[in-house]
Amino acid sequence: MLTLADELLLLALREQDGSAMIGSTDLACGMAGALLAELALAERVQLVDGRVVAVDPSPLGDPDLDALLARITADGRRRKAEQWVDRARAGIRKRRLARLVAIGILGTREHRVLVFRHTTYPERDPRPEQELRARLRAVLGGAPADERSSALLAIVHACRLDRKAFPDVDRQVLRRRVKEITEEQWAGRAVAKAIAAIQLAVVAATSAAVAATNASTVAGG
Repeated sequence: MLTLADELLLLALREQDGSAMIGSTDLACGMAGALLAELALAERVQLVDGRVVAVDPSPLGDPDLDALLARITADGRRRKAEQWVDRARAGIRKRRLARLVAIGILGTREHRVLVFRHTTYPERDPRPEQELRARLRAVLGGAPADERSSALLAIVHACRLDRKAFPDVDRQVLRRRVKEITEEQWAGRAVAKAIAAIQLAVVAATSAAVAATNASTVAGG
């Protein structure tokens, strides 16, 4: 069975060449948020007063889910969901890509540009994504939304993938329906907050680097 993180990854990859349609930070945060949502759906964690609390430490049999659950269970503090999104995002994309390759859904293609290598992940078996898209399109079209579809669409929206994943759906219809479906999904809000915080940190770091370079130039000049 595919996890929400796997499904998000399939939606984020271009069908033509297997490259990602959104930035690495957005995708990694989205996938980390999908892990949290999966744990919540499996009744392993709950959100209590804005903090993630482990309520059942029983493993689910997936390495990433079980590792995150163990970290939450062992942690001495009740942390906000966006903090766990930030902590869980490292390496998640690479690991889930490897899993989808191992089970035959994705393949790999190596590209070389000068001395650099780049790997893309074209689909080998399109059926899982086709079934996923059919389910989500039905929900976007007005069909009742199950918990998994609601959680996934909330995260798709949070990492700004919705319009790219469903370009043929009218923007206003997409925005209205996604809002209806996802307004109660805390994992999606956590992803959005984590992405915003990371972007602010990148901007601050970049500004500091530019200021330091300018100061050095002036001093040297």
